[in-house]
Amino acid sequence: MTRNLVGTVVKAVGGVFTVVCNGKKYTCFSPKKFRYQQLDILVGDHVEFEDLHRGKGVVTTVIPRKNRLVRPEIANVDVCFLVLASVPEPDFYLADKVLINCFQENIEPVIIVNKMDLDTSTMSKVMENYSTIADIVPVSALDQASVLALGKYIQGKTVCFAGQSAVGKTSLLNVLLPSTNGEVGGISQKSGRGMHTTRHSSLHAVLGGYVADTCGFSLCELQGIRSDELRLYLDDFVTIARQCKYTSCTHTAEPDCAVKQAVEDGKLCKDRYMRYLEEFAELKEAEKNQY
Repeated sequence: MTRNLVGTVVKAVGGVFTVVCNGKKYTCFSPKKFRYQQLDILVGDHVEFEDLHRGKGVVTTVIPRKNRLVRPEIANVDVCFLVLASVPEPDFYLADKVLINCFQENIEPVIIVNKMDLDTSTMSKVMENYSTIADIVPVSALDQASVLALGKYIQGKTVCFAGQSAVGKTSLLNVLLPSTNGEVGGISQKSGRGMHTTRHSSLHAVLGGYVADTCGFSLCELQGIRSDELRLYLDDFVTIARQCKYTSCTHTAEPDCAVKQAVEDGKLCKDRYMRYLEEFAELKEAEKNQY
């Protein structure tokens, strides 16, 4: 007699899905009706499936998703570890985009400052920019204890990494997931920039949760956000904006803007505000070019 179970898709290869339910792995297939209706099943999906026999099953329902990343295609991400480091030099403009996308997708951002064994000054720069909107955790891939301390953010959650290449995402993953032996990327001697190494995606059980072995590249690009909505994805801006004269204040040219005043008073990072103006202008220009 068959029975229906609920599990999480941790791997997807050519229409064959590895689903974990109560610590047991099942090899599941999608029914033909899914293929006819072009319904996809993604890593990270929570699914109902019919338990057949000997660890085999058929997916019957994909439970509505919390969110969906495009690159890699992963669903239901709870936490994003945004990794920054002293080498390569932090790209705060890219970091802003990751944080904005996290808030848009209802993903909790946690900023990881890696390579603390090489340099500690980067930590103060990151604190200056982001201490008001996210937890900031110093680590070193050479210090296993500091990496395993991330477990409090992983337990019961699905976690992905994001950030520039060569900041040490794969090295951190190798500590968390030693069995995967991910290829560690380096710095291009020609450009001084990192080189991408991870190309596939699956979820691995670790420290009471799941960690994706692929970087969330789609979090690095602003998509589907209008210029006049950008302010809504900056939590500390939203709090300060309650004191603005206009409820629809974009914190650019409007008078009596509490956000601009907070920057002048040193209560809000000036560099981050200046990047916000650049991002606002970038979105505004893109909107003009649509028509």
